[in-house]
Amino acid sequence: MTDAVMLLQQVAAQLQQEGKNPSLALFRARLAGRLPPQQLFAAYQHWRNNPVYADNGAELPGQTDTLQVETGSDDINARLQRIEAKLDLLLSKLE
Repeated sequence: MTDAVMLLQQVAAQLQQEGKNPSLALFRARLAGRLPPQQLFAAYQHWRNNPVYADNGAELPGQTDTLQVETGSDDINARLQRIEAKLDLLLSKLE
């Protein structure tokens, strides 16, 4: 694995921790000046085909952290509850 792909994995992990979905635009913004555009795009394509989110540099493909899964589902449930509350408010205003 190249250094560029490893760098993308680290940035992807940071973005995930911030609650952002890694994209080429976010990688470009984070890695501006650190990688030439061609190398960044090639590394992004490789990473996109094999998305491994490095956690401080080492995570094996297929390895799942239970805490991250639980936290993610709790976050999704909290967001869903906020959306439902907003929908209820909108529906009550329409009536």
